[in-house]
Amino acid sequence: MTVLLKADHVTKKFGGLTAVNRVDFEIEVGMIAGLIGPNGAGKTTFFNNITGLYTPTDGTIYFDGEPITGLKPHVIQKRGISRTFQNIRLFGQLSALENVLVGEHVRLHGSILEAFFRPKRVMTEEADAKEKALKILDFVGLGRKIAEQAARNLPYGSQRRLEIARALASDPSCSCSTSRRPG
Repeated sequence: MTVLLKADHVTKKFGGLTAVNRVDFEIEVGMIAGLIGPNGAGKTTFFNNITGLYTPTDGTIYFDGEPITGLKPHVIQKRGISRTFQNIRLFGQLSALENVLVGEHVRLHGSILEAFFRPKRVMTEEADAKEKALKILDFVGLGRKIAEQAARNLPYGSQRRLEIARALASDPSCSCSTSRRPG
């Protein structure tokens, strides 16, 4: 099998506290894996290293064979890694649909000038993005009926699904090739 995500001796220290100590692992394409441990074991810190919120003190993280250690979160997201957070971080004032579209933003190509003048190509891209977002809402079990509801008005479980929908909208990689989850 091909390795999709690899951690090689990843360590993260905060001053004199070692939060993550020499973690090694490999996740192969198609694998479903979990990371378990007691509170304070370093699970969130480790994920923050993978997604670029933190840079490991030592060690290297590889994604699809390329080192991603020290890259900015938006660069890591463009490469195909997306995440949700323990505490929900939705844009409460935006609709469910708008929250999913925020996740798609990383894959859109229009410039600021094009957003102002709205040429046909940009309008087509926006329409396609909206349709993809609606399909993702269906995929996570929310359906199109909640698309225009403000995220803050949704029940907790629906907010969690919406956060997953937003993460999926960034088109995270599901294998080491260019195959992607249907959108």
